[in-house]
Amino acid sequence: MFNLRKYRQFLTKNERNKIYLRKNNATGKAIADSKYKTKKLLAKNGVGVPKLIARFKSEKSLDNFRWEDLEGNFVIKPESGYGGEGIIIVRRRGKYAGDWQKMNGEIITTQDIKLHCQEILAGKYSLHAMPDRVLVEERIKIHPLFLALTKAGTPDIRVIVYNKVPVMAMFRIPTEKSGGKANLHQGAMGLGIDLATGITTFGIQGGGEPIYKIYDFGKKKMRKVNGIKIPFWREILETAINCQKAIPSLGFMGVDVVLDKEKGPEVLEVNARPGLSIQVCNKAGLRARMEKVDEIEVRSVDHAITLAKYLFGENFFEKVEAKEKNKMIEAVETIRIKIPKGFKPELTKMTIIKKGKHRMVEVKAKIDTGALRSSIDEKLAQKLGLLSEEKVLYYRHYKSALGRAAERPVIGLTFWLKGEKIVSAVNVANREGLRTRFLIGRKDLNGFLISAKK
Repeated sequence: MFNLRKYRQFLTKNERNKIYLRKNNATGKAIADSKYKTKKLLAKNGVGVPKLIARFKSEKSLDNFRWEDLEGNFVIKPESGYGGEGIIIVRRRGKYAGDWQKMNGEIITTQDIKLHCQEILAGKYSLHAMPDRVLVEERIKIHPLFLALTKAGTPDIRVIVYNKVPVMAMFRIPTEKSGGKANLHQGAMGLGIDLATGITTFGIQGGGEPIYKIYDFGKKKMRKVNGIKIPFWREILETAINCQKAIPSLGFMGVDVVLDKEKGPEVLEVNARPGLSIQVCNKAGLRARMEKVDEIEVRSVDHAITLAKYLFGENFFEKVEAKEKNKMIEAVETIRIKIPKGFKPELTKMTIIKKGKHRMVEVKAKIDTGALRSSIDEKLAQKLGLLSEEKVLYYRHYKSALGRAAERPVIGLTFWLKGEKIVSAVNVANREGLRTRFLIGRKDLNGFLISAKK
């Protein structure tokens, strides 16, 4: 049955163009449309980018370049290209002088490369069908995990950043069908990524055909598309956020990050008009996610990552390990709330429990499927050090019963229910006089069965 409510969470092309692309002004679009301008600006702001070998503005500069000085491992691309068009990835020298081997094993000559560069200069692959320039970049040394998943090109991570917050990400894997390019519309694979953990969730190929397994060249066998842990995940998110800080005139952007085994995350390009297929491989809507962070004042990179983790993190990673089982819970349960590191609470009626590196307190909690989010009593949150600035994600506006406008903090909180660790964004409210000082909403009850007994 068609789920209209779920459909409304998704961002359509018209909405993207008429509403969210207005967050990008002409200056930002001009930077994003030029890979050279993007590279210079990001490097100036300390964001890692692949090394530039050469830039051709004319056929004269192209003719004067000594291709024989290169050993291989380089990429040729149009400065203002789009959709992965016009890119040639060279792996190594060929067997004979003047020959080069592409990522898919195909042999091309220096003359072929020059002719391709001439086509780029003529504007064949230009975003605006205008004369263009040629960039020759160093090809990154692919991280071993990525290398094991394809022999046809360089995988990358696409991160959508809105209002300085990563709202969605996918792992793009080139295939022979895509010609070694990480572009879904050309036949590449896209795997959704849980923002909290960096673990892949679902997979599609091309325009949206579901895939469930991919071949691992390292292990020489098929593996599930879900459960792949992306290395340097926090650093990848930091890199994406820093791109928007470097180009503040792009309020809505896609950042393509590659992972070098020695240098870590590097940015290939930023996109002022990111595609929408990322929603399909995440089985989630961009519209709903962007609305959540639309008016939040993001204080820092750490704050942005915390928001992404608590607002958009999934419990999928637990399913990956087959650890999540339906557990029966009662209407009122005892939970354990984590005390922030370094904070010393002054508690008279509660005992601090130590488990490994965590300190926790036990609290009675009401199970309420009528509430979306969980909530904690304001005085309890204060005693546990949960209202400090770094724990407050944002403030939510609401009207009291008397019609007065007020604000309630929403905090990042970790608690355990029936042994299951739950990381969530929790409302802070006045629960004085109520039976329990904590309420668990349905958002935090996935995988649990609620007893009907009274």
